[in-house]
Amino acid sequence: MAFLRKNLLRAGRRQRGVGMIEVLISITISAFALLGLAGLQMAALKYQKVAHFRSLASQFGADMADRIRANASPVTKAVNSGAGGGPDTATYYRAGEQYSEAPPSAVPSCAGKVPAACITPQDIADKDIYEWRLALNRGLAGGWGNVSAYDAKQGVTITVYYNEPDKALAKAADANCDASVFPSKVDQNEIRCFQTTVMP
Repeated sequence: MAFLRKNLLRAGRRQRGVGMIEVLISITISAFALLGLAGLQMAALKYQKVAHFRSLASQFGADMADRIRANASPVTKAVNSGAGGGPDTATYYRAGEQYSEAPPSAVPSCAGKVPAACITPQDIADKDIYEWRLALNRGLAGGWGNVSAYDAKQGVTITVYYNEPDKALAKAADANCDASVFPSKVDQNEIRCFQTTVMP
């Protein structure tokens, strides 16, 4: 009996601390799992922000497309409705200024605090572009927009420019970006360009 007791005591002494090791191993595994979940959460938030910006860019492109369709008659006639049947000198929805992160400073007369009536199609177009660019500046980081001249075959191309998170990591300019609209101080690699084509 004494022999059995000694063996049991020795076995009990050998097993001391085994539960603690198991707990430490499980804590270590849980810590790695939680770190992985945190990284997954960060990636999900980043891609959610990217998707949100692209959704806004699409909505702003559609907004300008609707404005152009609402004022379509002078846009489509601008190609050959000038004096003597020559090309019209009016720009209508063409907005080709250089990219700027600042809100538009030139306020059209019929878009001011005390607006006058928008009488001509050009007045309406100027007001639409001003309001559109103001909304872009407020709605997107570095938001700005450009509208091409009307083309009888391809219509009008609307381009929305904005800063997209981690776009600079690609180290390449977007294929849709028009390099001529960027001032020299702007890094094109940070700008995302979203295009919409509309036929008035």
